[in-house]
Amino acid sequence: MTEQSLSIWRMGIDMDTIVIADIEQKYAQLSAAQKEMFAGYGLRQIKHFVDISLPSLAATLPEGAIIQGINADGKVQAFNAMTGQYYLWISDLQWQVSNRATQAVDLKEDAIAIWTVFELSDYELVDLSHIHRDFLAQVTA
Repeated sequence: MTEQSLSIWRMGIDMDTIVIADIEQKYAQLSAAQKEMFAGYGLRQIKHFVDISLPSLAATLPEGAIIQGINADGKVQAFNAMTGQYYLWISDLQWQVSNRATQAVDLKEDAIAIWTVFELSDYELVDLSHIHRDFLAQVTA
């Protein structure tokens, strides 16, 4: 047994349960908008968005456009400041010109900040499924 797993075992935590060290301190570093994203998406979806979605979306982004984030409809939204054109990532894996862009966007930069604060590169997706829910249940209890 490793030193870390031994200390987790001594705390009475199941070895299959992932523990993020200093989760309270990390959560306290988040802005209000980032805390909303933490609660709404969870760490698993944040990791998936930053590690998997963003690289593939950026590779096909229309020239001059930047990814803003996820809009109120749950679609990734991009904007080209030079042309004023908005784009939405649609289900058949392509960008589509949109006239229905929303101002309410969960920002890409906030997702990246959460990913950085919680060091999500150190975890597997499957290990992050319930951490945010379990943590928030303790905070509000």
